[in-house]
Amino acid sequence: MKLRTFLLVSACALAPVGTAALAQDAAQDAESNGSKVGYGDIIVTAQRKSELARDVPISLTTLTSEQITSASITDTTGLEQLTPSLKLDRQGNFTAPALRGISATVTGPAMDNNIAIYLDGVYMPSTTSGTFDLPDVERVEVLKGPQGTLFGRNATGGAILIITKRPSYTPEGMISASYGNLNDVMIKGFVSVPLIADKVAIGLSAYYHNNDSYYNNIRPDSSLEGEDSFLIRGKLRLNPTDNLEILLAAAYGERSETYAIYGTPIAGNTLSRVLDENSIIASRPYDVALNDVATPQETESLDLSARIELTLPGGTLTSITAYLERDLVNSLDADTAYAPNGLGINYLPSAFDEYFSQELSYSSDLDGQLNFTLGAYYTDGAGGWTPLGVDAPGAATDIAIFSKQSVESIAVFGEAYFDLTDRLTLIGGLRYSWEERILNGTGVFGVFKASKPDLPYVGTRSWDSFTPRASIKYELTPTSNVYFTYSQGFKSGVWNANNPFFEDVVNPEKIKSYELGYKGRISDMLSFDAAAFYYDYTDLQTTFVFVLPGQTVPLSILRNAEAARVYGFEADAKVRFSEFFDMRIAGAYIDAKYKKFEDTAIILPCTDFANPCGTVGSPTLAGNNDKVAFDASGRRMPRAPKFTATVSANGHIPVGGGMLDLTGSLYYSSSVDYTVDGRIKQDAFAKIDARAAWSPNDSGFTFAVFGKNLTNKTTYGGTFITAVSDAIHWAAPRTYGAMVEYRF
Repeated sequence: MKLRTFLLVSACALAPVGTAALAQDAAQDAESNGSKVGYGDIIVTAQRKSELARDVPISLTTLTSEQITSASITDTTGLEQLTPSLKLDRQGNFTAPALRGISATVTGPAMDNNIAIYLDGVYMPSTTSGTFDLPDVERVEVLKGPQGTLFGRNATGGAILIITKRPSYTPEGMISASYGNLNDVMIKGFVSVPLIADKVAIGLSAYYHNNDSYYNNIRPDSSLEGEDSFLIRGKLRLNPTDNLEILLAAAYGERSETYAIYGTPIAGNTLSRVLDENSIIASRPYDVALNDVATPQETESLDLSARIELTLPGGTLTSITAYLERDLVNSLDADTAYAPNGLGINYLPSAFDEYFSQELSYSSDLDGQLNFTLGAYYTDGAGGWTPLGVDAPGAATDIAIFSKQSVESIAVFGEAYFDLTDRLTLIGGLRYSWEERILNGTGVFGVFKASKPDLPYVGTRSWDSFTPRASIKYELTPTSNVYFTYSQGFKSGVWNANNPFFEDVVNPEKIKSYELGYKGRISDMLSFDAAAFYYDYTDLQTTFVFVLPGQTVPLSILRNAEAARVYGFEADAKVRFSEFFDMRIAGAYIDAKYKKFEDTAIILPCTDFANPCGTVGSPTLAGNNDKVAFDASGRRMPRAPKFTATVSANGHIPVGGGMLDLTGSLYYSSSVDYTVDGRIKQDAFAKIDARAAWSPNDSGFTFAVFGKNLTNKTTYGGTFITAVSDAIHWAAPRTYGAMVEYRF
């Protein structure tokens, strides 16, 4: 680790550090200030301090642990069903979130998403860490729009904050076990106990999940694997004084999954039909036929963090030190078909991400009109292929790509909150970000597995940016307000670690956002939020996969789209008809289009498979898709459905000496383009989930039955469109099961 990193860690370890207010403390403060807390009010940390969600002048969706449990959500991919305008698709080996039409198609090690994901205040830069399990979640906050000031790094389109349970000084715990179709077994739980009263407590959570694949293998004499994952997280809470808290956390997990690795070629469009006339090619959803090398994606994760917080008379000082590792390996059947003659196209990726980060921030809590937040952030890390093997027909066309992209980033930020009157609040903030990226890499030709060679230097690039934020909020009533927010976002430029043979690099993408909104608890029955927004989006980072000139295997190339614009409207209403029945209705309309994107290409299916894509000679050196220059200006942006909505209803009925909780939910999405020309498209769809849970009084037990996607709707879970296949990964079909849970 670099000397400056060591010095920064040492300085932060010696600095005084502090504790943020607890959610219940914030609620009590809100009560004492006359802002009555009632139905629909949730405490969040979207502005790095605990406050009511309605007091934050940005659009956000907050999901409590109860909502997540009732929706039978077990990992981050399920969050979209409760969050209009959010999509969490898979793109090959990586997770690619999309929020209000802002999404990343550039994926790979050290190639960050533009929707930032934070776990307990720690930024998760790796695209392999976007899908993870949620055994002990406290709540999830989805912040919409650029978070360029407070969360800064790569939060162009928003941020997803995941907060897990911390150890309690009152013994508590939970264990849950469920079984469902596809032999789905899930066991999870947490326990928290004090070691020294009010001074030391320890918490432990664990998660295990195993099931059979929901894909159907049409290839004889071959089996498919499902998911097999586990996670264990330990936390140690120390309160040596009343105003000092130290929270140490460590987590280790292994995740084996196949739903984004197995795939079906749409309309049978695969190079395998050219490579082998006896190929077995799947044509129906959930059907697959895979080459011998195809294996599940194995991801190994390690997270270490130390959060030290000190409450001072005038505010809170917080230090967060973190280290994370991600390792990925699998064998991906790129042509998504079985070639008996062994001439299939296969990717054999193994990748790593490794990051250290340090953040120091101070949030004031003054009695006057002015409050503020100041902070600094540093990260040092790297990611790369070890290698990315491509097994193509004939040894001469095989290749093993090795790369390492080193990343160093520094940022300073601040926000000021000024109460101009009792009702009018002004907020202004600014963040300065600097990032440097160094790429080393090469390829070993003729083999797809090779010993790591020396990695020659490819290049160094650095970028910096100022991202401001300005908000004005006016309190209409003690429980409602209107606001206007202008903010900017910045995502660093990035090298193409997937193809280090020439200087393929994209510039930073930037966004300017204008949002007008209303938030309020109108009555004890109704709370309502609404927002209209407009984005001016420039230098969007994009990619497509094709056989490049002078090469013989399909690899990616990067492009900056010059400009796009996004506008839309969102609304979220919560209605409590009585203590026995409540509903939530939320929806989003988004119009996302490229304004100028001339320098791109699309890939279209070849029609002459005897002489694919016009290639004369060996068909193994061409794809089943042909690259065609394309002007995407005025086209709809991928993965940006125009309309999404969620409706949920909850009934609570005293039955048989206990409480029966009934939950039903519907998620709707209009059609979704997955390519800039709209050739690959998911039609509009709706999914229905339901859960019934009975809790005997004073027992601690809950017994539940649940069903997801009850109408068995077939939908895309992601795509991998390349020169050799139009591969579709499918979201899960209908699933159902039963659960028993015990809490104490």
